[in-house]
Amino acid sequence: MEVIIEEKIKYLENYDQNGIAFPFQLDQYLNSKDLEKEYLKYNSKSEKIFKRKLSLKPHLLSTFFYNLSVNDAIIDKVKKVIGENVYIWSSAFFSKEPGEGKIVSYHQDNPYWQLSTDKVVTAWIALTNSDKKSGALEIVPGSHKLGLIKKLDVDNARESYLNGEKTSDDNDLISYKQNLDKFIGDNPPQLLEMIPGQYSLHHVNTVHGSGINRSSHRRTGYAVRYISSETKHLEANEDRALHVCGKKNNYYIDEYPPKNDFDDNAIKQYKMSMSSTGVFGNKIY
Repeated sequence: MEVIIEEKIKYLENYDQNGIAFPFQLDQYLNSKDLEKEYLKYNSKSEKIFKRKLSLKPHLLSTFFYNLSVNDAIIDKVKKVIGENVYIWSSAFFSKEPGEGKIVSYHQDNPYWQLSTDKVVTAWIALTNSDKKSGALEIVPGSHKLGLIKKLDVDNARESYLNGEKTSDDNDLISYKQNLDKFIGDNPPQLLEMIPGQYSLHHVNTVHGSGINRSSHRRTGYAVRYISSETKHLEANEDRALHVCGKKNNYYIDEYPPKNDFDDNAIKQYKMSMSSTGVFGNKIY
């Protein structure tokens, strides 16, 4: 597998070759925010209202995380990757407390998500320091060119999510095994270290994962999954997503940004959106 591997892949021009581009910086307005503080405030509100932390689609409940998801700097880069017609299909927090032992095993997103095109890109935004010690995101440059490397250990991810199945280890933040150990042994991953306010973009077929947080601080990332409007879920007759720009698709029932944090309309919509494919059976990360 011939790929360009640089110490740091800084420019979007490398995305086509590597399936990853980083580090990008959020604009000054967002840099002035305490990103981890906003994450903790969101958790506090969700626990008060829903009696548990809500990791999935926080952009439908929080004005801050909605605005972060549609930040102009991010959307401009997303459009260069997947085109002008953009939806937010899903978003999620990936947080690992010190001493918790959580991992994200190496995988490609595509077999889990079952989408009809590869016009799908994830922005992974660091809300805290994300480095080797805290279990930063790791990727294999160029792996997006290989298509599906190996099938999951379940026949149909959508059905398994809806049935609440989990075949991966208890400490794994993804639900099913893709068993890429041999591939990783032959293709060592690259570490993506970032500070709060930096983000990366990666392709739906890029192999990635992250290890245990061995630091003394929380490691939290906010992942936003953008899709082109022609992209559909292969197992659903209709779906829910939030239109960002360009042409729409009648396949999607529109989701809307919250007018205020956790207001009644936002909560009502959020509950309806828990049936969408982008919440993976409303799994709890």
